[in-house]
Amino acid sequence: MVYSVRMKKIILIAGKDMPAGRDFADGMAAAGYNVVVAGGAETEGSAGTSGSVAVASWNRPSSISARSLVLHAENLFGAVNETVLYFDAEEYASQFTVFSPEECTRALDTMISGYEYLSMETITRLEQRKNAGKLVFLLKRHPAMEEVLHSAALRSSTVSPAGPFVSAAQAAFASFAENVAALTGDRPNVTVVLVSCDANNETAAKDGSLSSWLAGYLSSVDNLKNKPGARQAINWIKAGAKGPGLLSRFR
Repeated sequence: MVYSVRMKKIILIAGKDMPAGRDFADGMAAAGYNVVVAGGAETEGSAGTSGSVAVASWNRPSSISARSLVLHAENLFGAVNETVLYFDAEEYASQFTVFSPEECTRALDTMISGYEYLSMETITRLEQRKNAGKLVFLLKRHPAMEEVLHSAALRSSTVSPAGPFVSAAQAAFASFAENVAALTGDRPNVTVVLVSCDANNETAAKDGSLSSWLAGYLSSVDNLKNKPGARQAINWIKAGAKGPGLLSRFR
């Protein structure tokens, strides 16, 4: 039984804590992955069918916690094949509504530094183990206050637009992801995949369907004869794309 569990691919998902991340994690588990989901610093345990989904604590402002998270995932299932950093701007927009110094600090810790620490730790670990793996930046965009002011359609369809902290973090996440893809373009053990979607994307309407599509897309990347170069890697893939040969800019 232990042997069959370890033969599955292992994926680490961070950025959408449980229980909000349940559907996304379950979709990956249904696709055949052993899944480790990063939760809040106070949450740790396991759940899911046949023990294929585990929840591990993650204190986002801590670089040490990022390292511990990666090592904990390895201890649970073995070497992590893929890591997904999920930035759901719509969810953050409802969490960060106050414009204050305290909220600014919390926003930086939650929406910027945590992702950056974990991406660095993921890349370092892949290179240390000389294990080929993927780092996925998944950006679910959400209209900012400024955009809503300029669009009647957005005003009628957007309940909580992204405020200053969320809109700035959304842009920072995108820029960081693109430059990590450029940085690792010639590193044989690291493949960076950039995925973007918004409220109008049918594939991303539900996290379960989004993760199901992503699992298939990552499988098709495995079948490529050569790793995509930096110029390809810096392009954003629109959620729902049929395969790595159909890259499209989606910004």
